[in-house]
Amino acid sequence: MEFSSRMRASMLIVIMFCVMCVSTVLTREEKIAAAEAEQEANLYVSCESSY
Repeated sequence: MEFSSRMRASMLIVIMFCVMCVSTVLTREEKIAAAEAEQEANLYVSCESSY
């Protein structure tokens, strides 16, 4: 019985760690996408103003 509860607690910790890692990666990807979109918008504006 004690082994089962320890195993369950260990699995919960692993799952929480995985969720934290995935959320960190998704946040980073979202920031990169926003920065790329902003950079593309700035390039478009600069190209438009040069004509």
